[in-house]
Amino acid sequence: MVSSKQVNIVKIGDALYESLPDGVLRPLKGNSDWGRVDAMTEDQVEAAALSDQDGLPLTDDEWAKVKLVDPFKTPVTIRLDADVVEWFKSQGQRGYQTRMNSVLRRYMEANRKAG
Repeated sequence: MVSSKQVNIVKIGDALYESLPDGVLRPLKGNSDWGRVDAMTEDQVEAAALSDQDGLPLTDDEWAKVKLVDPFKTPVTIRLDADVVEWFKSQGQRGYQTRMNSVLRRYMEANRKAG
């Protein structure tokens, strides 16, 4: 049975978050045993996936209701050391601001948990 609750999922880097109504992003944690999956053949993985009632593929109607959400970005002016900006740009000119945001998010999350 598919839940009627709508969940907005946001992907930042390799991490997935649930976007809550108040704008907070809550990390989604999986319970996957990837070691066990890696040891399975493709046929075994497919059979296991199809036998999991909670993991069945979405129907076309269900996919039509999926809403992909980008987190709201706030434009800011910030002064950074030139070598920091150049280093991020050297990792790939496109997306360097997104990578900087990802580093700041991880720092925020680590300190939010610690505090």
